Amino acid sequence: MRYSWRILIVLSIFTAALVSGRVSADPVFGYRIDTDVPYGKGLVVSDGALVERDLLLDVYTPVNETNGDARPTVILVHGGGFQRGGLRHPPYKEQGAVHGRMEDYARLLAPQGYVVFVIEYRLAPELPEPETALDADWLLPMDVDLTEAGMRRVNYARASLDLPPLEGDAGRTVVWKTILSAAEDLSKAVEFVRSSTDTYNIDPDKIAIGGHSAGAATTINAALGLNAPVAAIFPLSPPVSAIDVTKVVTSDSVTPTLIVISQNDEPAVMEKVPVITEAMREAGADFELVWVPGFPHFYPTGAVSLSDDGTRLSVGDRIVKFLQEQLD
Repeated sequence: MRYSWRILIVLSIFTAALVSGRVSADPVFGYRIDTDVPYGKGLVVSDGALVERDLLLDVYTPVNETNGDARPTVILVHGGGFQRGGLRHPPYKEQGAVHGRMEDYARLLAPQGYVVFVIEYRLAPELPEPETALDADWLLPMDVDLTEAGMRRVNYARASLDLPPLEGDAGRTVVWKTILSAAEDLSKAVEFVRSSTDTYNIDPDKIAIGGHSAGAATTINAALGLNAPVAAIFPLSPPVSAIDVTKVVTSDSVTPTLIVISQNDEPAVMEKVPVITEAMREAGADFELVWVPGFPHFYPTGAVSLSDDGTRLSVGDRIVKFLQEQLD
């Protein structure tokens, strides 16, 4: 009976911490979490009117001592076809595979000394309104970029939410505005992190960004299209990335990049990644392409990844190795 009361007390404290916006993890886990921290604002449609809403993120802060040294930082962006997802979201499942969430990557990286920010961003059901012009000079034409395969993946995600498909020019415009809004939101997150160096004891010159699927496309769009000042990027299975590679991937100044795809990835990924990687190869960019055998579009952090340099590492370990090379 006394043991049961202790369990109840611990659960009560944990619940109170969640409500208050902070979870102080036991030091054995190697990090603490601050939840729902505002990092900016974005325009969305609510009840037919254009309004601003807060953009939120969670912060995973290592608890180990640094002797005063500033820490490297990682910003993580969830996927979901630009239709679904968010902070502390349940994992996606598809073809028997359980997806590695951004929270899972954060729990992997934070104990190793990285301050990790997991962000939300504006999604299509909110009808976001971007600041970026729909025909900005770094963009592909909308009708070229939003292919049939890309729209199928978008509508797959919408079906999981019991939402009607987005079709025709009107539907593509909604997706296009969401893609641009997401890139803007990630850029705002980078600005927030760079302005919070004292708060989180981070090095503004050692920031990496990465994400899966829509989060991977957003990573590419923010870094290469909006020129977010980051030291490295790691897009995992990027589908619709709006950049015109002939304009933005033109020299070896491209941000160091690790791209991951899976053996049975989405057609929307398979038609985009070769274009980007070929442009990077021709430009002499610092990039690596690895693949995950046996998995569909979703794969866990522990899935094996293979590289053309002969290495065999889990996806999580591959990202750690890349970050150590670029940030440490």
